[in-house]
Amino acid sequence: MISLKKSSTKRSSIEVSGSITSNQFWDADTVKVTDNVIIENGVTVNIASGVKIEFQDFYSIGVKGAVTAIGEPDNLIHFTSIYPEAFMIDHSEYGAWNGIKFDNVSAFNDVSKLVYCIFEYSKSFDEKGGAIRVNNVSDLEITNCIFRNNVADFGGAISFEYHSAPKIFGNLFENNYAYISGSPIYCSYSYPRITNNTIVSNFVLNEEEFHETAAIHTYISKPQITNNIIWNNETNFYDPHQLMNCKAFYTTYNDIEFGQEGNGNVDEQPFFIGSGPHPYSLQVDSPCIDSGTSNILFGFEIPDYDLAGTSRVYNDSIDMGVYEWNGVGVENYELPITNYELSNYPNPFNPTTMISFNLTLESTENTELIIYNLKGQKIKKLEIRNLKLGINNVEWDGTDQSNKPVTSGIYFYKLIVGDFQQVNKMMLLK
Repeated sequence: MISLKKSSTKRSSIEVSGSITSNQFWDADTVKVTDNVIIENGVTVNIASGVKIEFQDFYSIGVKGAVTAIGEPDNLIHFTSIYPEAFMIDHSEYGAWNGIKFDNVSAFNDVSKLVYCIFEYSKSFDEKGGAIRVNNVSDLEITNCIFRNNVADFGGAISFEYHSAPKIFGNLFENNYAYISGSPIYCSYSYPRITNNTIVSNFVLNEEEFHETAAIHTYISKPQITNNIIWNNETNFYDPHQLMNCKAFYTTYNDIEFGQEGNGNVDEQPFFIGSGPHPYSLQVDSPCIDSGTSNILFGFEIPDYDLAGTSRVYNDSIDMGVYEWNGVGVENYELPITNYELSNYPNPFNPTTMISFNLTLESTENTELIIYNLKGQKIKKLEIRNLKLGINNVEWDGTDQSNKPVTSGIYFYKLIVGDFQQVNKMMLLK
């Protein structure tokens, strides 16, 4: 039986446990899992945006029906332990929960969807998959989620077994651990579609240097691995690599450390921002920008937005990894923004425009005016003559650093004055 216990305040908390035999809607600040839960065949549980699913002990959610947990970019659904401070990277159950298990789910059930969720502090050892185990299930979509601090022997975050072919799109896998192999992902006899994920800083703890291990470990499987960034995942295997037994034909347009055969794959430093709420977003000079493909094998509907809630396809192209770069890299977020009355006239223009700014600072040293294209690529550094306090005017003739004419479109111009900056945009029409 399901146990529901509400406090007097609406949306404060509910408690769930046991067998769920009818459709449920979990809408509370906190859903406390007080025993193992089984969502029975034919039953769908819907979870509201922003809910915390808090496991009171080493309990799991078994799914024989369907679960739909759809959060929002700024209001994620949070699956976690009640005692995260007690969580340790070991085989104990302290401070951990026991994952979500999709096991032999009938295709007559609704498609399970996990969107904008966080999965953390889960462990699984008797079964593979630290946070999620998928066994003989294909009607599952996991999109724009975060997996961190999960542990298993195989598949620290997720495992796919026995003819499973779910869609895994736009997820961040960070700091997950496997004792044997597959620090975030293990796959056997299955065909998952692993697309536009960022898989970084996960660890295989197997100390045997001759035991073949990797971040994504597959066995008699054909995962479709496309548009991912797979970088800085560590093992003790003497021959370091990120993927184990992945077919080149199905592994395309990824940035993979140590390299991987397959069309469009690269082995280049991805250049993450490294700070802020989304540290794995891309810098303006990242080789992952516009390097993905929207022509995904076997068909795939690309979501409208990425993990940060930014448009997933920008300028008719798609990037590798979780985050889509949307032309914001012209700003240096380490510099404070101020108002220099920065403008240009005419705007739109052809072929020249006059950029004006007002300097009121006592010092005019270290002043630069730089033009960027819509992708954030540096086009030209303009020469500023006779810089003075008050109004300054600098002409741009629509050429790049080599004095070649640029194409029509939107351009950004950034003024840097010492430790301050201001950015504006203009349009060239030919």
